Amino acid sequence: MRITLARAGAAVLAASAIALAAAGGQAAATTENVLGPDGFGPLKIGMSLSDALATGKVGEPVGGNELCRGYKWAYSSGPVLIISKAHGVYSIPGTAAGARTPEGVGVGSTAAEVKKAYPKAVDGWQNGVANIRTTTPQNPANRYTFGIKEGKVVGFALQAINARDCAAG
Repeated sequence: MRITLARAGAAVLAASAIALAAAGGQAAATTENVLGPDGFGPLKIGMSLSDALATGKVGEPVGGNELCRGYKWAYSSGPVLIISKAHGVYSIPGTAAGARTPEGVGVGSTAAEVKKAYPKAVDGWQNGVANIRTTTPQNPANRYTFGIKEGKVVGFALQAINARDCAAG
């Protein structure tokens, strides 16, 4: 079975909510905890598996298959990175302590704040999770997906728009 876009997104958002609830809140955003339009710290969307492993921030594989796997990462014990063997890093969860987008959106932000920061964002629903998606303003090849519960962000991730082999097919 392939990791599908829907499964991957829902898993990242659901696990983000659990991990962040256990962490007990958010720290103030700093340049070190920005999940930017290209990635987080040394990890970048599209980075090859070997380059991602070379950062020292990627751990053992967890789930998936030979095409697309989840990997533990150094920034949180929660949701995993999703990496395609052929196409590189597909999804980076916003689970590091105090993680925010460059526009200041993170866990705890309201849906209205997401829409204000990203006027072109669209509402969606995926595997029982309400979400808001938007192309990153600085990089049209990537998007943010924000899981929404009771009007607030409960998890988020940066993802490549083209899911390639991490999507159903």
